[in-house]
Amino acid sequence: MRKPRAPSKATRLALLALLDAPESLHGYEIMQITGIGPGTLYPMLARLEDQAMLASRWQEASVEGRPPRHIYSLTEAGRVLAKGLLSDDRRVSHHPLLAKPI
Repeated sequence: MRKPRAPSKATRLALLALLDAPESLHGYEIMQITGIGPGTLYPMLARLEDQAMLASRWQEASVEGRPPRHIYSLTEAGRVLAKGLLSDDRRVSHHPLLAKPI
């Protein structure tokens, strides 16, 4: 039986960004907030969605010619995990996105 791994710093950043957001975010917004690159972010978002921590949906473009975007939001399980990260003083050093850089 494998012991669950602690979330990586990038995962914590993304979860906290989504927790703090007033509404769902698309991937580029998450990259802007966290500084996580696309090669790390998108596979991580897919994993979190597979683990039922995130939900995603397509949002049609508001500008003609722009492709639709995936919009991400925390599920209840993801919200519990993100709030747990905030309460774990050993992992989170004064939040504002874990005092960047990644």
